[in-house]
Amino acid sequence: MKYTAILNEQERELEVVQLDDHQFRVTVDGTPHEVDARNCGPDLLSILVDNVSHDISYSQSDVNVQLNFRNRHFDIEVLDERRMRMRRVRSELDMSGPEIIKTSMPGKVVKVLVEQGQEVEPGSGVIIIEAMKMENEIQCRNGGIVTAIHVTAGQAVESDIVLMEIEPVEKIN
Repeated sequence: MKYTAILNEQERELEVVQLDDHQFRVTVDGTPHEVDARNCGPDLLSILVDNVSHDISYSQSDVNVQLNFRNRHFDIEVLDERRMRMRRVRSELDMSGPEIIKTSMPGKVVKVLVEQGQEVEPGSGVIIIEAMKMENEIQCRNGGIVTAIHVTAGQAVESDIVLMEIEPVEKIN
């Protein structure tokens, strides 16, 4: 089965082929890996990837998978081909209006990297959030003019809170 995994706005192409009960061939961006995965509890996997052992705790919802691996937290969106097509269509429609930057998980604002009125390029870092003892740079998708900043450095934020708003340059002119 083919999937697209999205981590920090970066897309990775995945293909997963189950070989037997615990054996898989997982191809990531064209590179194949032999994987043996076994459940060790309701939220714990022991996996062997290319003969290297890893223990991973996880939780999942409809399309989101949260992994804890080597004291690092990863929030990954995993979409099948149909959902990825729907996301791309929705993304094209979203590009016409303002970009609303939100948090994906609770944390603390470490630094606001831009100022209100500043023009930013697509993919620019706009804010740094510390969550799960990791600093995560939040990037804008489309670029434009920063029209509103709703947080300050040091502020605690909950998930799904609006941090900032960016208007496309075409709308401002």
